[in-house]
Formats: sequence, structure tokens, C-alpha cells
Amino acid sequence: MLLNILKLENNIFTRIAIIDYATSIIWVKRFNNNGEFELYIKASEELYEFFQGDIFITRDDRDTGMIVEKIKLTTDPENGDYLTISGRSVEAIMLWRIIQRAVYSQANTTAEMIIRDQISRQLIYNPILINPGAIPWISIAAAQGYADEVTRQYTGKSLMDIVRDLCVTFDYGFQFVWTGSGFEFQLYKGTDRSFDQSENTFVVFSPEFENLGNTEYLRDTSNYANGAIIGGEGEGNDRTFVWVMPEGVEGYQRRVIYIDARNTSSDNGSLTPKQYKAMLAEQAKEQLELRKVTTEFNGEILNYNSYTYGVDYNLGDKVSIKNSYGIVGNAVITEITEVEDENGYRLIPTLSEWTVVDYEEEE
Repeated sequence: MLLNILKLENNIFTRIAIIDYATSIIWVKRFNNNGEFELYIKASEELYEFFQGDIFITRDDRDTGMIVEKIKLTTDPENGDYLTISGRSVEAIMLWRIIQRAVYSQANTTAEMIIRDQISRQLIYNPILINPGAIPWISIAAAQGYADEVTRQYTGKSLMDIVRDLCVTFDYGFQFVWTGSGFEFQLYKGTDRSFDQSENTFVVFSPEFENLGNTEYLRDTSNYANGAIIGGEGEGNDRTFVWVMPEGVEGYQRRVIYIDARNTSSDNGSLTPKQYKAMLAEQAKEQLELRKVTTEFNGEILNYNSYTYGVDYNLGDKVSIKNSYGIVGNAVITEITEVEDENGYRLIPTLSEWTVVDYEEEE
């Protein structure tokens, strides 16, 4: 793979080298987290100098950019000198911005609005607003119009924490795409290629296609709950409690938990009692999402070349898995690892937890 070595000086990127040879290259991109890379290459004084300063790496065939963070020089008169260059993708910049406090409680607030608001406040240059943390070569793409509504409070969280929280919740991906002169922040969604839909060609891992090895299935109800009492701010009789209970679920079927949310505040009365209770109720529902009946289905994906990345599937796409007992699971492609070394080129997809689904093939 061809690597462009870019040097950043005075907020301007200049390509100072192209590397088309290396002992090994590992290039990892993730759906809703930062990626990483490692380059292992025979050293020279010229090459060592290339990696001094603020250095970025891009590829013409991929939209990811990487930040050089570690340079290791190993000298060995017998076997030769080597450089190990490593770092994280540009998304890691979001770890460097901390939000002291942010409250989003208004009606019609969407997850995308919160993400765009914080990206704009923390990273995007605005000549009218004085923001010493803004980066002139970072921009933000047009809104996608995702309609998922949400309320949130954040205190002392990094920008990455906030963006990942919302993206994981609503199955968004995020990336900083190289534009030729900087990086553009983008939100996106994967394509459903599972058995759940009929518009796109299925991508299936199964013994039938010789691309699924050993599997394991487990169903567990020990942590299950379907109702909650959540206690918010206040003391004694003045404390705010909200009950979140399923309709029509009674007797043995009702399983209730208690949630202590005294640290979730009404922001000194800036939220009305109704708004505050709605925020507590949403927090309780989020906790109940973690207390569902769990079904674990996992296994070994074989023969990665069954499908072609960028043609049959992409990062963030949902695919299906089916074992020899007819148990079907869906999973999202959360990570793509590319490796190039003396053994050739390999592309390895990583799947999220497999969610068991009911599926019957049409006869």
C-alpha cells in the first residue's frame, strides 16, 4: 500500500514523501472509535528525518488519516536498523478536548444536533468566536438529518466520550476524511446486508459458504429486568422518584430494579419538573436496555476473501451469521484491519456482538 507522508507547518499540510515499501504495515479503521496504525520499515537518516515534527499519514485508496505519535529507532549492526512508526487516526483529536458541562434537554433535540454542536464548539474555526482550541484545517460536513431524539447531561467528558456515547447508542459511525488540505468530520450509517431486509444483497457467514468455523450459543435470563424505580435529586419526601413500568406485565413476569440517580440534577431549576422527570425516565430506560434477556452467539469467521471490502460490504454494515443448527445472528462490522507484510496482503473484518434473531428461510 502507498503511504503519503504529510508534514503540518503553520496549519498547512505538505507532502514530503511517498512510501511504497515496508517490512510490514498494519492499518486499522473503526466504525465509532479512533483507529490506529503501525509501520515497520528499514531505517535511514533521510527516512528518520521525514518523521520529525507534526507528521500525518494518508492513503489515496482510503479516506482515513493517521497521526504519527511514536517513533522507535532500533539499531542492529547484524540485522540492520529499523524504524517502528505508530499512532492513532485523526479521530483521536477528540480525546484532547474536554467539555466542562453541557446540558441538552429541549424538545426535538437530536443526537446529531448534539454531536454537531460539540464538534463545532470544540474544533471548528469561527472568526467571530474566540476559541483557542479551534483547528483551521478541520471542517464539518453537511448534516445528515438523522431524527433520533435524545436528552443528555455531560460533565467533565471528552469530546470523544460524547460523540461515541451517541454514536454507539444510535448506530452511527464517525470519521475525519482527508480533503486534500485538511480533514472533514462526517457522520454516517452502515448498510443493512443482513436477513432483516430485502433491498440489499445478503452478506452471510455460514458453514454453507465455508466462511464460519466453531460457534457457541448461550441464553441467559439471570440479569433480566423490565421495570425500574429511579431516584433523582432531593432528600426524604422531597426527593424526585420516577417509576418506569411495562404495561400489562404483572405477577411473576414483573422484575423491577432500583436506580440511584441523585447526581443527575435539574441544573438548579433550569429544567421544569416535567423535563427533569423525563430525563430520569430516559436514564432508567437506558439502564433497562442493559438488563434484557441476553443471548450470546459467537464464533470464528473464516476465509475473509469470501466477500470484497468496499464492494460487497463496508465498515458499519450489518451482516448475518448462521450456524449448522439454524441459529441466526446479526452483527455490525465495527473494525477493518489491513496487514501487509512478507506474507502478502490480508484484510480482516471484526464483528460486533452477534444478536440472535428469528429467521425462517422462504421455501
